[in-house]
Amino acid sequence: MLDIFATDPEAKAQREEREAARERATRPTFDFQLRSGKRNGNKPVSLRKWRITTPKNEVAQAFKELFGGTISEAPNGDYAVDTDTDRLEVVVDASKIESKLIQWADGLPIHECDGSKYLSPEEDKGKPCGCPKILAERKDLAKQRRGPKPNIVIPLRLAQDEELGLGKYTATAWSFAEDLPYTMQALSKIDGEALCVLRLEYVEYEVNGEARSFTKPVLDVVKAFAEAIADDPDEEPAY
Repeated sequence: MLDIFATDPEAKAQREEREAARERATRPTFDFQLRSGKRNGNKPVSLRKWRITTPKNEVAQAFKELFGGTISEAPNGDYAVDTDTDRLEVVVDASKIESKLIQWADGLPIHECDGSKYLSPEEDKGKPCGCPKILAERKDLAKQRRGPKPNIVIPLRLAQDEELGLGKYTATAWSFAEDLPYTMQALSKIDGEALCVLRLEYVEYEVNGEARSFTKPVLDVVKAFAEAIADDPDEEPAY
């Protein structure tokens, strides 16, 4: 097999960087984003109902009509729809899901890995990333901002109205990352796109007699989307 870069690793690295830049440039643009949290000042706040942000007023109005709620301005200037629902039926292609661990600093990723090996920068790709093997230790380092945390990007469409375009949900919760292998296993049994329910599960618990709570994002795999449509071809599918 021809390998013109065998004796010139610098040229190979430059070519790979160009390919990576081309891939970034051709990634899909998203018409909306699903959000399970927001910021109250500098403090992150988890939500019990879905928030949807979009740069398009007509898309925001459509989401409000479908799921109720209110429209306001997001910090980046987009429209933000704080809906009245904690469940959304979405269409997901498992092959498009991206999952990694990322540590950010000043808005830039300074550590990207798959849990055992670096994914970037290119010169470190494939090398051991040095993350702890024990999950509790990974979480602790991330909490201290000394280690990466999950970054799982799920491109999706809204099952009720696909004309609203392509959206995404970016999951950063450890609970979602822990569920991901089982979710991907369920998706692997489906040929093509899958109908899923993306929901926010409210969890209450106690620590030393003190009541605490959090919202856990969950992706439930229902069935093949083509099968869901075929169930009743004369009517809008009910999920």
